[in-house]
Amino acid sequence: MRWRSLGLLVLVLAALVVAYYALETKGTSSRSDANRLFQAEEKDVEKISITRGEELIVLKREGDGWRLIEPVQATADGSEVASLLRTLLEAREERRIEEAPTGLADYGLDQPPLHLSMTLKGGTTLPTLLLGDVNPNGRSVYAKRSDQPAVFLATVIVRVRADRKPDDFRDKTLLALEPNEVTQVELAGKGQSISLSHAEGKGWEISKPIKAKADAAVIGQLLWKIKDARITAFVGSGPDAKRRYGLERPDLIVELKDAGGVKRLLLKKAADPKVGLYAMAEPGERVVTIDPAFLDSLPNGPDALKQRTPPALSSP
Repeated sequence: MRWRSLGLLVLVLAALVVAYYALETKGTSSRSDANRLFQAEEKDVEKISITRGEELIVLKREGDGWRLIEPVQATADGSEVASLLRTLLEAREERRIEEAPTGLADYGLDQPPLHLSMTLKGGTTLPTLLLGDVNPNGRSVYAKRSDQPAVFLATVIVRVRADRKPDDFRDKTLLALEPNEVTQVELAGKGQSISLSHAEGKGWEISKPIKAKADAAVIGQLLWKIKDARITAFVGSGPDAKRRYGLERPDLIVELKDAGGVKRLLLKKAADPKVGLYAMAEPGERVVTIDPAFLDSLPNGPDALKQRTPPALSSP
């Protein structure tokens, strides 16, 4: 009888332990969730606003991607925005410093250098997060919410990700294209033009300045170099940008044709080697710089594009 009572007591104790840990886990999860700096799910965020001093940066969801709408209109770098958004949504209040501070200047929060806010689907805007000075340990930043007086610590990664220039959030693609869909290529520079075309069943051929079979591997490398080229700086735009940066007389014009139409890439070495290589993609009025080595890496002359003759097999 005593063994039966003891067994029943053990079962009761085990049930109590399980219930206790379940409640503790639930409470911990709830507290952790409550400490998130932004109470939102990634799929619900429609807009991210960053104020850096007098500068406003606004990123807006557009279809499956993002667009920079302030201070300029431009396609945003999807991976850069995704990284920022993930950092903001995962960040939490690490430690409460003061519930009702009397001197926000002690934390760099009297005039916060960074204001972060999010707008959700339906137009709801979450309370703004204010970021101040970096904590002496270098791993945290002083912060507060616009709707609460308390000052707390948050991971410094939030400030690192958000304290960026507008151009850091812009898409750095030089020219959008799919290499396998290009059917014509023309390279015009230094008084010489090279024309290449691709026909089903015939492969690539050079039609100007000579007629010859072209090397598909070399042309493929050329097209992938263009696709993979990345902008290093945005330097100017507008109707007169081409003239201002010498692109009315470029060193090289690359013209590509696919089912969507014709795209042109104008390239001009800058007078200052430190600037690099000016580039403009047409249609468009935006002048950018890219790695100066890009121009030197392109095939030079028709001979570099000709199909390589396979070596003759030696007789046994």
